[in-house]
Amino acid sequence: MAKRSIVVQDYREGLAGVRAENPDVHLSLGRDSSIPDERVLLVEYPAPTKDPAGRDVHCAAEHQDWTSGRAISFQIKPAHAVKLSLSFIDRNHVAYTAWSELKGGAWQLVRIPFDEIRPNPFFQPPDAKTGAPLDVNEVKGIAFAPHDQISGGLAIGKFIVSK
Repeated sequence: MAKRSIVVQDYREGLAGVRAENPDVHLSLGRDSSIPDERVLLVEYPAPTKDPAGRDVHCAAEHQDWTSGRAISFQIKPAHAVKLSLSFIDRNHVAYTAWSELKGGAWQLVRIPFDEIRPNPFFQPPDAKTGAPLDVNEVKGIAFAPHDQISGGLAIGKFIVSK
């Protein structure tokens, strides 16, 4: 019997566990007929500011042990073409980040294999055990952010860890 995917965040508890530090990033939940029977997170974000984390959205992980999986996956529909970063901090407190180029106006699957994600070259927490192997046994959450020069919007389905 195949093991089911691990749900990281599916918005069943509404926006509990989903936050943006910047009050100009607006979060809400909605539905889309392309993803039946699921809530989607709707993110309206402003143009970038001097704060490099000014458009980050953080999602607490409903399930924190990802060791049985091999990749993070989610469906996303950006309003326009955009580069998106997805990050998490592993058990060794190392920040890992992957970037994806997305097409505008269409739902698309993003799948980030653990063996392809790398430590973030721009930021590491002060207590990061850099050089340690990736350890997804206790991941508290994920964060994502658009990297473009204008304001925009994203619709995002649930985040899962899959084989």
